[in-house]
Amino acid sequence: MLDAAMVLSLLGGVISILLGIIAFFLKLLIQDLRQMREQFQVLKESVIRLESEQVRLKVLFEKRR
Repeated sequence: MLDAAMVLSLLGGVISILLGIIAFFLKLLIQDLRQMREQFQVLKESVIRLESEQVRLKVLFEKRR
């Protein structure tokens, strides 16, 4: 009976350690996704600015012709 209790407690410890590791990596994954979303927003804004600049330059070049 003592061996069964020892095995169960050891198994419970291993499972809780594995769950802790999974939670840690999920936390890192969520942080990375949030950072990527922020960086994507900055990239979108830059592309919008570049597109508007391109349109403005196109209008200026067409006026010179």
